[in-house]
Amino acid sequence: YFSKNMHKNNYLSRTEQEIWGYISSKDIIDNELLKLIFPDLSQNNRNKILHSLFKKGYLKRASRDVYYNLNNLDDYYKLALKIYPGYIGLTSALKYYNLIEYEDFTIFIITEKKYKTISLENYTLKYLPLKELCTGFTGIRISTVEKTLFDCFLKIKYLNYSILTKAIYEAKDINWDEFLKYFEKAPKSLSQKAGYILNLMKKETNYKVSNHIIKQLKSKVKCPVKLENNSKPSIYSREWKVQDNIGKKIILAWWYQ
Repeated sequence: YFSKNMHKNNYLSRTEQEIWGYISSKDIIDNELLKLIFPDLSQNNRNKILHSLFKKGYLKRASRDVYYNLNNLDDYYKLALKIYPGYIGLTSALKYYNLIEYEDFTIFIITEKKYKTISLENYTLKYLPLKELCTGFTGIRISTVEKTLFDCFLKIKYLNYSILTKAIYEAKDINWDEFLKYFEKAPKSLSQKAGYILNLMKKETNYKVSNHIIKQLKSKVKCPVKLENNSKPSIYSREWKVQDNIGKKIILAWWYQ
């Protein structure tokens, strides 16, 4: 947090004062914003001024070209997407849709190629690549519920099946055809795991999922696959050719509480 006294103690040049007058109310600032306000300034000068405001404590730096004013910032999703383009996904999207209850201080951003972790204030920004699977998000660049659930199956190591199954159970009006569409380009083993989990939910919790969906996922069953990559004892499902080395009491922990 920057106090007003801190601002007064740091001398600004006349140009810096003029620019600060325009951008002091902004939350996120970059070279492009300065270009819109001061088109006559060269890119080099804009970069120097932003760096100077950062060094003097007026701005904080999120990345090489992106700065922010902590006093005005209230949307870390917006800042995360400004640093690298993509969409908000996994547990961050589940939180957005109120499908998980806890405050998650890791923000997941699905990107086309970028793999990076950035620590920012109290948050960890995790950029994960999905390449050709980088589709299916809303206008505010947060993945749809269906894409979020698919991504969670694909990147389950960043959460767990208990979180995912509860989110599926809580979600309203899932478009199952959209959900299935994302599996077309995914490994067949992912369809096996998703089908096994949904079928388990259906049997244990009476969760309503149509036989059509189960049948579609089951059509991808080919080779035996472990539910999780570990050497724990497992129960084998002949129907899905899945070695369940987690167990329903953990997968559906929220149900058995």
